[in-house]
Amino acid sequence: MNSRKQIIILSSDDIRHNYFKLMFSNAPQIKVLKTYAESEFRFSLGKKQVSNQILEDIIQLHFNSRHNTEYDFFSDIILSSIDNSNTKYISKNDINTEAVVNEIISLNPDYIVTYGCSILRSRLLEVLKNRIINVHLGISPYYFGSGTNFHAMVENNFQCVGYTFMYMDEGIDTGKIIHQSRAEIFPFDNPHQIGNRLIKQMTNDFIKLIQNMELIVEKTALTTSVGRTYKRKDATYDRIKLLYDNFKNNAVFNYLKIKEGLEREYPIVEQELLKR
Repeated sequence: MNSRKQIIILSSDDIRHNYFKLMFSNAPQIKVLKTYAESEFRFSLGKKQVSNQILEDIIQLHFNSRHNTEYDFFSDIILSSIDNSNTKYISKNDINTEAVVNEIISLNPDYIVTYGCSILRSRLLEVLKNRIINVHLGISPYYFGSGTNFHAMVENNFQCVGYTFMYMDEGIDTGKIIHQSRAEIFPFDNPHQIGNRLIKQMTNDFIKLIQNMELIVEKTALTTSVGRTYKRKDATYDRIKLLYDNFKNNAVFNYLKIKEGLEREYPIVEQELLKR
């Protein structure tokens, strides 16, 4: 049996992030030394969200639907799991403060896993080089930045919907790629079903990756001339509307018809032990 890996989790505090930390904290061969969750308040699962303006406001519809689908996918695990994550709640960007950085370094983890936390701008990147592994929900180098799977679906590039495990560096989603996987997409899926199924897939694969880091093979970096970068402000009303118009107009069915050809045009980096 492989030796037990001691890790620190850097994350946020939405439903999906709590599912992520609970799955890690109960995984065999892994011990979570500490989790740093960027949140002003201790996590509360809450309820499904309903708005009287839901039919008139497509932005509200989008984020309510995301919350409710996360609730459907992850609430049973959150409610039934023992929390061994040793969570410390911190304010956004406090992950870069001297006190938190010193605390993390003193714990001396085998690995730090990051999902949804602030960009690291501290000496952690130097002291723990090649021990900080980030998941980017998107497939680099085709899509960088924020909400990349959302934008890939808006642009009907479903072959670029997925995740990327990478060693964290000073850039944004620019670290050396370890492994990538595309989303599993089925007829009649909506965007949130695709996204949350991917989070479950990613979490299981991330756990398996950490459990078997000694088996990881270094891979050649991908290059492309068609990479796109997005910021939070790019998730506009018009793009959200276009997303739902795409699904209404059979975007998933159209993609599945030509899926294999598109995947050949957009290769990804894969480790054998995680390959699907």
